[in-house]
Amino acid sequence: MNKTKIFKNNLNNNSKIVKLKTKKNETGYAKYLNSFSKEWINTIYSFDKKIISNIPTFTNNVNKIIRSYFDLFFNNRKFINMPKFILLKRRRNFLRRIFTSNAEIKHTNNKIIITLYVLNRERNVLKKKYLKMNNIINKKLIRQFFSLYKHNLKKIHRIYSWLNRKYKFIPSVMRKDIYLKTKVQNLNNLNKLKHIYLKKIWSKLIDRYLNLHLTKLRKYSLLYSLNTFKFNKLSMLVVLSNILNKIRLLKNKKIEYNIVNMKYFTNNPDLFTNIIALKLKRKRIRRLKEMSRVLNRTHLPVVNTIQERTFVKRSMDTYKNKFRNLKLISNLKKNNLDKFLNIISNKNSNNISKDIYNSIKYKNLGGIRIEVKGRLTKRYRADRSVYSLRWKGGLKNIESSFQKVSTTLLRGNVKPNTAYSILPSKRRIGAFAVKGWIAGK
Repeated sequence: MNKTKIFKNNLNNNSKIVKLKTKKNETGYAKYLNSFSKEWINTIYSFDKKIISNIPTFTNNVNKIIRSYFDLFFNNRKFINMPKFILLKRRRNFLRRIFTSNAEIKHTNNKIIITLYVLNRERNVLKKKYLKMNNIINKKLIRQFFSLYKHNLKKIHRIYSWLNRKYKFIPSVMRKDIYLKTKVQNLNNLNKLKHIYLKKIWSKLIDRYLNLHLTKLRKYSLLYSLNTFKFNKLSMLVVLSNILNKIRLLKNKKIEYNIVNMKYFTNNPDLFTNIIALKLKRKRIRRLKEMSRVLNRTHLPVVNTIQERTFVKRSMDTYKNKFRNLKLISNLKKNNLDKFLNIISNKNSNNISKDIYNSIKYKNLGGIRIEVKGRLTKRYRADRSVYSLRWKGGLKNIESSFQKVSTTLLRGNVKPNTAYSILPSKRRIGAFAVKGWIAGK
């Protein structure tokens, strides 16, 4: 009996009953997982080790082919009636072009999905030029036409009125039918004169404006049509897929394109690093000015940073802590599932779309950072490398660093809220590189 008492006294009676079915997320919020393209640029599984080792070179070749495809232009300058021939070296440094990001490729068994972020600056420039030239032609042509037509048409009407006054109807001298015939003949002659004069005026105006304005209109319309055809899946993108199929990695596979047209180049680091690199290739380099131009175009949301970064301990009575398990069955024990679904279906569709949009993370721009380093001195001597750094906002993840919420890391150490890009380039003095970061919140 004494042995059993000793055993009972040493027992720990603070035991708890844990249910097996309900699993709760004790960390608070559910983890937000990004898409495949943000995790890896290339998602592929292959048994051949040679293919896996050659993936970086394949991706570089794919990016070069895609960029050269979007830089296509008319080889014959006489076809567009261009007065000057632009060299290919100068054309590559143009800013009025289609800027593309690096391709994000997802491989499946029979298909390849290529996602591209595109800034079509060429289309906007051509559209503005075409409308401007069209307004100039309409205004000037119509003004000159009316001035010439009105001035000389008065002379024709004077001659017609003089002829009518000259021949008067006298019953004793002239018959009535002959008089009417002469009137009709005079009217026909007047109409013929007007028609001939109209043709003469338009021929003169067209000859005068053909070399200046009408040829430019034709040039802008042809270049605009070429720009739109580059994004057409039935015509030009088929040619691109045929070229990409010759690469060993993309051989005998159907290629699907997801082209995202960007409104602002600051929303993708591949775009603004390319723009800065092109500007730094010029003779007159103003690297700090060009970097500040990019930063001035970034629009960050107006947020109270003190309120955003202060940690508030959440009580267990809050909505987010009550429903930490995302399973519907575990949260709908008392209520009926049919009633719940009817409430959702009767709810306004605009409110549902707003709720879905607000649930997406990293959709607002939190910060931007630009680094430039290399041979960027003004004189033609490779003396030393220059380093400059500019930023706006911050790259920190607010949830993990301030709100104490766990987040997933991409590829071991890369933050899920940041996007990084590097673009090496070279000029006459030497090589340089532009780095860019973008953070979302």
